[in-house]
Amino acid sequence: MDVLEFWAKSKQTIDEIIRSFLADIRDWETLEVSKYILNDGKRFRGTMMLLFNNALGGREEDAYPGALATEILHSASLALDDIVDYDETRRGKKAAWAIYTNRKVIFVSNYLIPTALNIISRYGSKALNISIELWKDTSLGALKDLYGDKSEYIKTIELKTASLFKLPTMLASFSSKREDLVDKLIDLGKHLGIIYQLVDDYVDCVTLDKENLVGSARQLFELTQGKVDPYVSLKVEEHKTEYLKILDSLPVSPELKDTLYTLPDFLAYGLLSEAGIKNKMF
Repeated sequence: MDVLEFWAKSKQTIDEIIRSFLADIRDWETLEVSKYILNDGKRFRGTMMLLFNNALGGREEDAYPGALATEILHSASLALDDIVDYDETRRGKKAAWAIYTNRKVIFVSNYLIPTALNIISRYGSKALNISIELWKDTSLGALKDLYGDKSEYIKTIELKTASLFKLPTMLASFSSKREDLVDKLIDLGKHLGIIYQLVDDYVDCVTLDKENLVGSARQLFELTQGKVDPYVSLKVEEHKTEYLKILDSLPVSPELKDTLYTLPDFLAYGLLSEAGIKNKMF
């Protein structure tokens, strides 16, 4: 099964898990905002949870709670980011705060975040404690995204983006009962997350006027003095090499090994294709 096919199948599964989660929310105001926040995601991170779990021999059903929690945390982080950045659109629609107000979105996000962490607690205290640390890293990354220096660019994107890539790969070690591999799986998530944000920032740098660049994209532009292509190409290749090196050391199933091998390219090319960029960097 290629990665596109696995993602399409997993997205349907995760969407159904999210619908079931929402059906259990009894307060109508919380339900309405939660439904909007959790709607229409690509489900990349939840898909990674299922993919690594399955590749390590775990039962797919055991990864469903982790995939759900990952998507809840990711969606809540985006809803809060939109408030901080004054972004009025998200995924081609109005941002949640632009419809429901800042206060309501913040309150509902404060409901969703501990709810997701409570779901993760099913995998045990170690999984929960690591998840809490990763969420803290995401918050630090958001600060560095706004106020950090260009010299800390890679650290910024590791914290703000890779932390929520580390989360599902880490949780897959618990759902597959391969806790002995947790450190390697965290590193895999780190490299995938850095690749993803490098390309995402690259897209902004080559499609937006430099005056409109913000956050880590602005840091990337300043770090490279606008010559983003060689830097991003080099860094993507470095992190892809490290990812593949770790992957080769893992006891993954032969049926999914090729799928895992192509995951970095799937993430990178997906962003480039979505932005209508061809033959620019790769």
